[in-house]
Amino acid sequence: MMKKISRLAAPVLVFAFVFAPLLASAQATTSDYSRYSDWRRQNYESQQKIDALGTVAVQNLPMPVLFGPVQMLHNYGELRVSGRTHEGEDIMAPKGTPIVSPTVAVVTRVDYGAGEGNAIYTANPGGERFIYYHLDRVAEGIAAGQTLARGDLIGYVGNTGDASGGAAHLHFEIRTSNGNTPSDPFPRLTPEFTPEERMTYLAKILGQTTDPNALAQFLVSNFRSSFLAAQARGAALPPLIAGFLTSTPVTTSPTTGSSLPSGDLAIGSSGIAVVQLQQFLITKRIGAKAVSLSYAGPTGYFGSMTQAALIEYQTVVGISPANGYYGPSTQALVLASPAPVVVTPAPQPATSGTIFVLTRDLSLGTSGADVKGLQQLLNRIGYTVAATGAGSAGQETAYFGPATRSAVIKYQAAQSVPVTGYVGLLTRASLVLLRT
Repeated sequence: MMKKISRLAAPVLVFAFVFAPLLASAQATTSDYSRYSDWRRQNYESQQKIDALGTVAVQNLPMPVLFGPVQMLHNYGELRVSGRTHEGEDIMAPKGTPIVSPTVAVVTRVDYGAGEGNAIYTANPGGERFIYYHLDRVAEGIAAGQTLARGDLIGYVGNTGDASGGAAHLHFEIRTSNGNTPSDPFPRLTPEFTPEERMTYLAKILGQTTDPNALAQFLVSNFRSSFLAAQARGAALPPLIAGFLTSTPVTTSPTTGSSLPSGDLAIGSSGIAVVQLQQFLITKRIGAKAVSLSYAGPTGYFGSMTQAALIEYQTVVGISPANGYYGPSTQALVLASPAPVVVTPAPQPATSGTIFVLTRDLSLGTSGADVKGLQQLLNRIGYTVAATGAGSAGQETAYFGPATRSAVIKYQAAQSVPVTGYVGLLTRASLVLLRT
């Protein structure tokens, strides 16, 4: 009996040790080939979609942030502290604002990077590539290989990646097809889509988002004027928007008529209500925390600095608990508060030479004698506005242009103040200490 079993087992053992591995290898090869074939087919199909976009680039691009007005920093090519230059345009907007494709496009990549945060890459007409960085979240259901129509959702404005903790914004890039050569988006961006287009695109977005009620309420709270303008033109509002537009009251200060924030706010909140709260705390100037907040300015993002300033305010006015949460008791006091008075510090007397004092913030596009004074000071202390011509030593101008902004950035980096190119309270305070 044992001999019969042995004679039967021998072929089985030979197959197990010799042929089974060969069979497994063949199956693995077949599986690998199948995956490779799928990859080739998907890439071929994607390339066909990209080829169908056409060879002519769209020159006048509507603003990809669907609702505004937004603030464009015009910071393409700006020198950063690391030595690199900024290769896109930063568009400031409330966190959660929808971002849409300004042209027909094909999604080539959906990714998350330590610096880029949530990111979307698209192929666009004319062989161009558009890049969207720092998204709060990407559009629901978006995937590589997907074709987007003009106005289709890309994602939502955020501050992910190396923008974490800062003001929410969209970093938008335009590159050539090889991905190596960026170009300045600013000259090609037009203000916005038409109100009719906005309502059409929004209706589609509300149909695909996971929480349409929350999005509609957020948009009405932050962009009420946009919907009223669309309504005045006869554009059909999405039903959810129309409902919230009539049910969400506009709260104003009973003493000034100016808008003050209503609705609960806490760490992580963003939007115009946060801007209003920050402006209130800054102009009240209750204490040191409010002064620190004034250095950053009203960013529209409720972070630890805003929380600290709010706790300071709550403590001083006797709100308990003073927890940095903007709830009903704090709202009631703020809305009943007299109009805050902005106090401009008087120039300090000089002890030797002249102390340069700015009595207002300066930024790209502003003009005046104080801009000329700023240029003169920057040139004198080694942060040259221009080597020759307008802005150079002895030929300073009264206009704050890109060259002035670049000089300010170099100065801010050297003085360890926020590198923004915007001359706000912190930069102004540091300039006061310099004797010219």
